[in-house]
Amino acid sequence: MKKIFYSMLMLAMAAMTFTSCEDVPEPYTWPTPPESNVEEEVVTPQGSGTLEDPYNVAAAQALIQTLGADVQSEEIYVKGFISQIDELSVQYGNATYWISDQKGSTAGQLEIYRGYSLGGEKFTSEDEIKEDDEVIVKGKVVNFRGSTPEFTTGSAIYSLNGKTAGEKPVEQTIGTLDEPITVAKAVELINALAEGGTTEQDAYIKGKITTIKTKDEDISKYKNIDYIISDGTNELTVFRGKNLNNTDFTEPGQINVGDEVTVIGKLTKFVDKNGKVIPEVAQGNYIVKLTKGSGGGGTPVGNNDGTLAKPFTPAEANAFAAQLGADQKTDQEYYIKGKIIEITEKNQFNTQYGNCTFYISDDGTDKADKFYVYRTLYLGNVKYSDDSWEKPKAGDEVIICGKLVNYKGTTPETVQNESYIYSLNANSGGTSSGGDSGTLAKPFTPAEANAFVAQMAADQKSDKEYYIKGKIIEITEKNQFNTQYGNCTFYISDDGTDKADKFYIYRTLYLGNVKYSDDSLTKPKAGDEVIICGKVVNYKGTTPETVQNESYIYSLNGSSNSKKH
Repeated sequence: MKKIFYSMLMLAMAAMTFTSCEDVPEPYTWPTPPESNVEEEVVTPQGSGTLEDPYNVAAAQALIQTLGADVQSEEIYVKGFISQIDELSVQYGNATYWISDQKGSTAGQLEIYRGYSLGGEKFTSEDEIKEDDEVIVKGKVVNFRGSTPEFTTGSAIYSLNGKTAGEKPVEQTIGTLDEPITVAKAVELINALAEGGTTEQDAYIKGKITTIKTKDEDISKYKNIDYIISDGTNELTVFRGKNLNNTDFTEPGQINVGDEVTVIGKLTKFVDKNGKVIPEVAQGNYIVKLTKGSGGGGTPVGNNDGTLAKPFTPAEANAFAAQLGADQKTDQEYYIKGKIIEITEKNQFNTQYGNCTFYISDDGTDKADKFYVYRTLYLGNVKYSDDSWEKPKAGDEVIICGKLVNYKGTTPETVQNESYIYSLNANSGGTSSGGDSGTLAKPFTPAEANAFVAQMAADQKSDKEYYIKGKIIEITEKNQFNTQYGNCTFYISDDGTDKADKFYIYRTLYLGNVKYSDDSLTKPKAGDEVIICGKVVNYKGTTPETVQNESYIYSLNGSSNSKKH
């Protein structure tokens, strides 16, 4: 088997060598190493990827070239020297850095994207690693989008300059399978940890699922699910959880809101960029016991389950909510799709109350199985407050998102001011507060961008590009534009001062949506006013930011001209 794999590596290397002889652009621009005193040499791929015989960087690069776009490898070990550190965040406990086969050289280097420190622990200081350190990195590699070879998020340093973290056997657990701890107890234990701290022992925790954060289409892709469990008062986020017996999730519906689960995993005190503590069960957890529930409502009737992927029809929403007790409302939000029958003058959206009442049916005609949408809010789950915004009307197709109630046991409807129009005639405008927010004509402020992205699911990125306007707070030497990577990372606020509602511009490209490649071009600096155009993502469900290399500076101090004056 090893001989076959080496043959694949050699073929990959040969393909790369022949391609380099052609005078055509490469689909991926490899990092351009700075000048170095090290005499660079062609490194032969070596190793088998095991702890006893780790790959060298050349072998890891060759392996990645055999993978399809976005296909992850099995867990491997790779040995090399740290050639560059892009970012080390004590706040998030991870780092993005590069390793190479030659000490002091960037030739053939491989990116480790948001990896963890020695033994998989979070970084607690910025001097834990430095350039020229020798490391063995443990994790999975991927050819991201078919053009960016890298270690995926969650890799760890197995050894650092010959030092290993060693095994940390857990002699006992917190709670047991038969007597798991409550969510309240888990939160208590987490609150006693230092910021970013993680328990050494695994814990068994029992709770009821109240929210599924991962999008349906991402479940089969990533094989795990972010969700929240509760005891009715306290909440605990289960981060990248696995299914029963530590198996992969493969499709939506394997767990649902209302299911009761017992989860085993380490407890961690995650703190987001705004200083908010989010109690979590750390990655590596899985379900050991699952009892199916009803989601705080009835049992879905028909072909749909009330998710965004499969919204209820009006008839299905009626049948579902009718199973509730009198005046009982659901614990979670559901989606209902239909066409508006009529909106009266009295019930229309207005700037005084900002909500609207109407019936919907499958085709917009008045019929017995129509559903009552009672005092719903506007696009983006906000009150209607501007008469320049589009008002819904009879015949419009809407998707309503909100909680349901069986009013007085006789009238299934949405809960007053706890539902909103998710989309209007197939246009959600994302979930922004106005029909044209985030456009070039009406760009988001940094605060609005944060609020907009925060409503997205964990690691969900937008389908389209948005515009965000603000002033740069600071650009550090490490994060500035450079000709090697051509991107830049910084925060913006409305006035260029550091504040809680600043927005994170992560690895954005230059004017004209190109990599910064010429030192004669103007570099942005603190205080500059920029308009950023690009896709946005809710990283880990806690950090709204632009998508790496999928945003760019649309204008710099009112100008799209890239040259110095």
